[in-house]
Amino acid sequence: MRPKLFAAALLCVAAVGCAGKQVIATSTHQQRVQAEAALRSAENSQAPNVPEAARHLQFARQQIADGERLIQEGEQEAAELRFRQAAADADLASALARAVPMKNEARRASEQAESLRGRQ
Repeated sequence: MRPKLFAAALLCVAAVGCAGKQVIATSTHQQRVQAEAALRSAENSQAPNVPEAARHLQFARQQIADGERLIQEGEQEAAELRFRQAAADADLASALARAVPMKNEARRASEQAESLRGRQ
């Protein structure tokens, strides 16, 4: 009876180990998909035309490439972190693509207002 109990326990441990590995791989895949989606969204915005945003697009591209390399090396957790960083940089690029032109427009409007005040 004892060998059967040992075999059953060993089988349970193996099943849990395999299931845990699958959860990590699925999570990493989800992070990769999210990072790539954020990057595409930023690339389709004005981000490539705004220098500050374009810099973060490049960071995101590099982090995705690093994440893919880490997956090949079996470093799932490190890859997941790179994909999260890539998504954050892509989101920042999108935000900068919206904010920088508005900031420039606000500065121009302020300068125009100062100019008009100086004439009076």
